[in-house]
Amino acid sequence: MVPDPAMKNADPAQNAPHFRLPIFCALWLAVVAPVMPVGAQTLAVRERNCALQEAGIRAGRNRQVNACINLGWYLHLQNRDREAITVLTRATKLDPANEKAFNALGVIYLFTQEYPLAREANRQAIRLKADNEVAYYNLSLAEWELGQFTEAVQSADESVRLDPLNPHPRVALAIASASAGKPERAREAYREAIRLDRRYLNTRYLERLRASDFSPRQIEAARAVLKTLAAPKNSPG
Repeated sequence: MVPDPAMKNADPAQNAPHFRLPIFCALWLAVVAPVMPVGAQTLAVRERNCALQEAGIRAGRNRQVNACINLGWYLHLQNRDREAITVLTRATKLDPANEKAFNALGVIYLFTQEYPLAREANRQAIRLKADNEVAYYNLSLAEWELGQFTEAVQSADESVRLDPLNPHPRVALAIASASAGKPERAREAYREAIRLDRRYLNTRYLERLRASDFSPRQIEAARAVLKTLAAPKNSPG
């Protein structure tokens, strides 16, 4: 179920760099597919599509902001996060009921290390869509960075409940539990992540969590939990 994340500078038409494929892929496809094939879109085309949607909303002709979310996410993938935030913030004001724009902002603010803003964007995405596993997962990561470990456990728990076959929320739950002073709960969550994907036995593999919105500090926290488990006889290399 879990494809490998791509390299960061790859074409988003072929891979989804810099973000977690298993959790965010459905959101990305839902946003992009109605507009046009992603590989056919240059930055100029994306900007034009967004401008047309914005003009249509202001004229009362439509309520769609998918093209603007597409543009914002594309800018993020190009490491142009400030521009991405501007586009996506504008989208949330034009269509405040669209949780996908808040989901995207909730990811990008993690990468810009604006954790209070990441927390609020993900909370708003959850208000708009109660079963939003993407937002719960990223909310947990934001809360962890803010030292709100009890809340991070609760958010990760909810993401696990909503997306039980994805190992990433379980790793988030593991680091939150460890930081909340629940070492056995942390080990249990990490063992479940390994059950879903045995590559998580390999400490070097954890670097790939960066593509799943983990910060470097959180990757080190995951490695620390892994070290508390009994050393396997035959770790995958």
